[in-house]
Amino acid sequence: MNRNNSSTFSFSEKIDADYIFNMYEDDYPYIETMFKTVLDHFDADRLAILTNFQQNDLELLRKAVHKIKPTFGFVGMPDVLEKCKAFENKCYQVQSTKELETDYKYLLSTLEDAHQAIINEHNKLVSYNRSAA
Repeated sequence: MNRNNSSTFSFSEKIDADYIFNMYEDDYPYIETMFKTVLDHFDADRLAILTNFQQNDLELLRKAVHKIKPTFGFVGMPDVLEKCKAFENKCYQVQSTKELETDYKYLLSTLEDAHQAIINEHNKLVSYNRSAA
């Protein structure tokens, strides 16, 4: 169920509107701030994942995924959070990043899709908040 609690703002299907409403109610300026904060840190967090994978550093790779994981809760993407958690757990089960190649490509694709969705939703929130002011 994807409940949108405002008659004029509608979250995209990639965002769990119920999840967002449970966290922030209808405080759209604060929701915008949270999306912006996630975007401000996203590239550095993704770069840490890329770098540690390339350097075959499983522990730092796991920590980088662990660090980015909760950001998806802040923006109503619990499914992406769960995918990060699954990848993080796999890091404990292997001896090298080579064993994670397929999972890593899937994670990167998931992160890229999520990143674009967050950008799009942030832009919508900025427009909405400006028009509501």
